[in-house]
Amino acid sequence: MGRLIVMQNRHSVIRNTVLNYSGQAYVLLVGILIMPFYLGHLGAEAYGLIGFFTLLQAWLQLLDAGLSPSLVRAVAQQQSLPAGEQSLGRLLRSFELIFLPLAVLSGVLIVAASAWIATHWLNANTLQPETLTHCIALMGVIIALRLYSTLYKSGLQGLEQHAWLNAANVSIATLRYFGGLLLVSQVSRDPRDFFEFQVAIGLIETLLFAGKARRQMPAPHWMSGLDWPLLKPILPFAASLSLSAVLWIVLTQLDKVLLSRLLPLDQYGYFSLVALIAAGIMILTNPLVQTLLPRLTVLMAEGHRDEMHALFLAANRLVCTCLFPLAALIALQAEPLIFAWTGDQAAARWSSPVLGWYALGSAIMAASAFQFYLQYAYGRMHLHLWYSVISTLISVPVMCLAIHSQGVHGAALAWFFLRATSFALWPAIVHQRLAPGIHRAWLSDMLRISAMTALGLAISTPVFDLIAGQSRSSLFLALAASGLITLTLVAASHKPLASKIYVLFSRTST
Repeated sequence: MGRLIVMQNRHSVIRNTVLNYSGQAYVLLVGILIMPFYLGHLGAEAYGLIGFFTLLQAWLQLLDAGLSPSLVRAVAQQQSLPAGEQSLGRLLRSFELIFLPLAVLSGVLIVAASAWIATHWLNANTLQPETLTHCIALMGVIIALRLYSTLYKSGLQGLEQHAWLNAANVSIATLRYFGGLLLVSQVSRDPRDFFEFQVAIGLIETLLFAGKARRQMPAPHWMSGLDWPLLKPILPFAASLSLSAVLWIVLTQLDKVLLSRLLPLDQYGYFSLVALIAAGIMILTNPLVQTLLPRLTVLMAEGHRDEMHALFLAANRLVCTCLFPLAALIALQAEPLIFAWTGDQAAARWSSPVLGWYALGSAIMAASAFQFYLQYAYGRMHLHLWYSVISTLISVPVMCLAIHSQGVHGAALAWFFLRATSFALWPAIVHQRLAPGIHRAWLSDMLRISAMTALGLAISTPVFDLIAGQSRSSLFLALAASGLITLTLVAASHKPLASKIYVLFSRTST
């Protein structure tokens, strides 16, 4: 019976993960492919403004402060109850009434501070202060809309509405990126017009997700208010998660804030390319995580602990098998990658000494996040809370000193070594406290994947050198060949897969 449950859950996770990856891979790839065109059409300073907008979005999630994942978890738990005992509509309405003032507050704060940010924080040389002020005010409106739409996305994620979510995300991303590209290439290169267009897309997105979520989880009455008895059991988990979310944002965004003040806006545009790739590495895990967290929570709620551990290890192995070779290849071939991507030699030269450290650190951070997922499934967040507090107390002064003394290069080195140190120490502590039986298997996977990644790059680098030429297309082909060789070697080193390959070749030879 237990094996049947594991197989059913694995098949469900695989199906939903494929759906998520197909949708979010499109969103991620479209964003990555379109961004260099924004750089070319708008210029480095305006692109730096887009990078600053991305930074503001991350920091304004402080107002969310863990509420979204708490809603995902609460909806998933409600799903396991008999239909007559579910209160999904009242739950959604209660969170709506919490999110509304937060969204309004975020927009008002940014609009009010827009003139000060334009004149006292950003270092622009060509863009006028009035243009900067107008764009930053529009950013406030966009962020308020996206913050509120996050509420409805979280509810639908808890319901495991993955197919619809991905179809909607693909549609919105197509409008946002291709519409923005059409605007800046054919209509106007004024950044004010670009951000006004993004406001319109943000409004469409919010209305779309709100309509779907309310149909799936209708409130009992239009004037329904906060349901405190329903919220009360959620609040302790949400409170611990909220502080962790705040500290996580500080850990991942402090360098970007300091550099936005230190660097000229055009150089911050180049840094935004680095930040986009680093964020993309971490975002690659999102489709799996969105499927995994509700499933892990349901397994624990149903008492299937061993099955949850098996699913956790399999998901961790899959993510590291993909991310470690990718990040290592980016680190080794940073300059040709940026040039092949953007066609901008100045951006490639500027980014080369920085990108590698950020890519490796981001892959390690994505792998480290699995310790949080394990605690999330158990509903025991105190360990993660202490980890976040201690990490912040160490990371903030280290990052500040590194940037003060070495600028962007110091930030890159600090980013990598802080993540590598925590990854070497923290998983063993979490596993010992929650699931002692999984640490040996987890460590074996990490050592195997790391060693095979290094071996794969050693084998594939001569192939890269053989294929790479002066053209961007040859660089893309060389990068793809090197990455494929490394990924294949890492994946084949997993014992069950290696055994299947051996059996296949044995049958072929007989």
